[in-house]
Amino acid sequence: MAGRAAGCGRGAAAPATAGLPCQNSNNSNKPKSRYSLFPVPHAPNFYTDREKKHVWDKHDDDTLHRLGMPTGAEARSAFHLRLNVAAFIQHWGRNRCLFFTVTDEHNLHPTLFARRWNSFLVRNGAWIVSYIRVLEPQKQGRPHYHLLVAVNWDTRPDAFDWQAFDGCQKERRENGPTALFRELRARYKACAAPELVAMWQLLRKVLPRYGLGRAELLPIRKGKEAISEYIGKYLEAGLVIRKHSWKGCRRVEFDRRNKIVWLACTRVFAWHSPGAIAWRARVAELARCLDVSDMDGLRAKIGPKWAYRLRETITLASPEQWAEILFVLRCRIETPNSTDLCNFQ
Repeated sequence: MAGRAAGCGRGAAAPATAGLPCQNSNNSNKPKSRYSLFPVPHAPNFYTDREKKHVWDKHDDDTLHRLGMPTGAEARSAFHLRLNVAAFIQHWGRNRCLFFTVTDEHNLHPTLFARRWNSFLVRNGAWIVSYIRVLEPQKQGRPHYHLLVAVNWDTRPDAFDWQAFDGCQKERRENGPTALFRELRARYKACAAPELVAMWQLLRKVLPRYGLGRAELLPIRKGKEAISEYIGKYLEAGLVIRKHSWKGCRRVEFDRRNKIVWLACTRVFAWHSPGAIAWRARVAELARCLDVSDMDGLRAKIGPKWAYRLRETITLASPEQWAEILFVLRCRIETPNSTDLCNFQ
């Protein structure tokens, strides 16, 4: 029939049924996962981990602050970050690096904040050659990004008037935008690289479109050794805080486009310490006892969680006890119809 659109009328297909509920991790009504911590006896609002080696102080239903020494995972993350920050500055040069801080002003979840950042990076981030990004929770609980970025122009860090910049920030905090504030701002702006001044103007115009809030873009004040320690402290400060609602969020991100040219260390490494050396020696003895040559062989013989179940045995057993354990394992292997080795502890 003339005038009738295709797909209409009695012969048209029935409308689609309503879709299933979205199971995206950000939209699903499935309860969010929480950190597995256990109350400390006779100490309200204090929690510990399964090994009872670390303690967290509960600030509210979502936030915990670790007390004392960092966990093993935290120490690995801090070392991994500091080593790669030094390599980043070594590769690109201090004169081509900037310190970029982005603050959320809408109290977004980090995953939503990351989406806004990625949208900005795709559409307005061509000036960023490469970057390292660290997520830190502020005191108010909002996500906060610290970025080390590389650019294609000279940032002139030694010519920048840091004294005028520090005085300008102090005057703004204490007295607001006074005449002295404007004078100090003009001083450090006059000695900044022209490209940097242009970026300040661009960010003031563009960032509000993505809801990224306040930002600060500055040259690197210190050398590679000092800045790696400086940025590493931000990570350690963030790792002290655990938020149940942030579990699974990426705390550190390296630019995936060209990190291969400057990356110094991946997350797959082992400590070169006396304890780690002793651990590897005993794992090698265990592998020889089970007649395997790699980690896949160990998992096949004694289960996927062998390192967790045998950790205390491997680390604390005396040489005599360890020899007896290997002897028992060898006997089980040689005995037909022996008990499954995956149940061995």
